Amino acid sequence: MPHPPHWLPPIPGLHRRDPEHRYWLDEVEFPVSVTGVLGVLKSDYALERIEATRATWEPRGNQTHRALELFLTLEMGDELRELLQGDHADWIQPLITHERWHGLQVIASERPTCCLARKVAGTFDTAYVDQDGRRILADLKTLGENGSTYSTAAQLGGYMALEATWGHHYDAGQTIWARPGQTTFSPLYSRQECLTAWAAAWAIWRAQGSDPAPF
Repeated sequence: MPHPPHWLPPIPGLHRRDPEHRYWLDEVEFPVSVTGVLGVLKSDYALERIEATRATWEPRGNQTHRALELFLTLEMGDELRELLQGDHADWIQPLITHERWHGLQVIASERPTCCLARKVAGTFDTAYVDQDGRRILADLKTLGENGSTYSTAAQLGGYMALEATWGHHYDAGQTIWARPGQTTFSPLYSRQECLTAWAAAWAIWRAQGSDPAPF
């Protein structure tokens, strides 16, 4: 289905090859993603916990993200109906029926982006223009019933930095938190807050000489 005319144009030639989760721009391969860079901010214990709980959060995250993509691209077909009746319906239903969507003009969904200078790529969940005309880049996170929120400024800033190289600028960042029975939109992160957090993460990654991470 073609996107509405107000959506951001795709970056020509940029694509992700799965299951490797590697990004390419025509024949140029990107050795690391935004998520890969941000791995330097996690402790060994945190990384171990992420892996130990993967069987829980990965299908939940995949299904909820897919449902949001279908909703935002107006693909209201059998796949979305199946997700609304599936194992993670308690996360999906409040997300796609949240009243805030009525006041936003969506301009991107599951948008791949990249920076040729730094050889970094990634995909962010959505972007929209709010009632005050601000362009907001947003990321969806799913939590368990007792999960805690946290700052996503560095991740949002990473995508903002990549997008800026293509002439796309955002006024703020936001996290969409999906829990069973409840969806909340975080307070806005300022553009400067996001870019500063990303710059700090990038500096640590470069200083550590980290090996490229696949995702």
